[in-house]
Amino acid sequence: MVLGEFPKLSETFVIEQITGLLERGHDVRIFAFRRSGEALAQAAISRHALLERTSYLTPAGLREKLAGVPAALGFAVTHPRSLRYPRALALRAAHGARGSFDVIYCHFGHVADEARRLRAAGLFSGPLVAVFHGFDVSVWPGFKQGYTYAPLFREARRLLPISEYWRDRLVAMGAEPAKVEVLRMGVDCGALKFRTRSIAEAEPLQLVSIGRLVEKKGTAYAIRAIARAQRTLDRPLHYHIVGDGPLRDELVALARSENIERCVTFHGPRRFDEIVALLEGMHVLLAPSVTAANKDMEGIPMVLMEAMAQGLPVISTFHSGIPELVNHGETGYLVAERDSDALAAAIVSLARTPEDWPRLTRNARNEVERDFNAARLGEQLERVLLDASLKT
Repeated sequence: MVLGEFPKLSETFVIEQITGLLERGHDVRIFAFRRSGEALAQAAISRHALLERTSYLTPAGLREKLAGVPAALGFAVTHPRSLRYPRALALRAAHGARGSFDVIYCHFGHVADEARRLRAAGLFSGPLVAVFHGFDVSVWPGFKQGYTYAPLFREARRLLPISEYWRDRLVAMGAEPAKVEVLRMGVDCGALKFRTRSIAEAEPLQLVSIGRLVEKKGTAYAIRAIARAQRTLDRPLHYHIVGDGPLRDELVALARSENIERCVTFHGPRRFDEIVALLEGMHVLLAPSVTAANKDMEGIPMVLMEAMAQGLPVISTFHSGIPELVNHGETGYLVAERDSDALAAAIVSLARTPEDWPRLTRNARNEVERDFNAARLGEQLERVLLDASLKT
């Protein structure tokens, strides 16, 4: 498995897939271009000794592997651009050939394209399979003038978008339809216990958003919606924001300017088990995703699946693949992007109709169990990888 960063707190789907393959008897080796630098790690990483299976394909990660390498070559490897030394050849010189793999399985299209180059340089060999999530389709191709996925589309055995939305986009970009198969990311339904939410008459409505504090998460629109909903409802509201990112100070200032700073708590980043525990005390999850100014978009947020599996009513937006998970009025509420008034109206509606929560949340749990269940999706992944490895 080739990854951009590992381990990464927000990419629980990667851990689910790795551990699922290990539990099915497969030998998984992990190559990552960077250490995430995050202090918080998933318990499954230590339980399955995943770091012992990991090699880092970066100058910093290579230095420990350079004992005995001539100084000039070592400098070229750790500073490849200084001598115009191609990155792939530098990595090959430091690592040596890593052998043949049944499948080289890559998360994110740009990572798969880099793996394609490393494979061409002889770092490893095997058929390529690439998963596409969101940023890698909506933003990455526009980063460099003339950049194209055409070589990856041509050389990869399988292309696995996580939604129908991205499948259509890949085909429009030139991917061969026969190579493209939707592989959804999923959650461990067995670990996420369903509980129907209820609320007492004078109890504050607890709402939560979870994700990086970046534009595409739409947190600013949720803060404005909370302020507007609070002015409408008799019931008090409290909004919990879990995560960190470059917009934190701006969002804190926005809550202050909307005069709701006492109704908003910024929790910072949390581990998966801490998030599960926090969701136990929540009534509603908000995921107000938007298309960012740089065209960055979501795939299908994992936190929506986790909340729906645990019995929280959810409010999100008509954005990317989200309507493939949330059926408006049946498994949650959806509103237009960047519409704080519509978000506020959805919050007010849920707050005033708690008798409707059991129907929404049971439908939502059934949806997740059927189409976003990590165990079932693990079977699909295994089939895809075995099929890719057997083709000549």
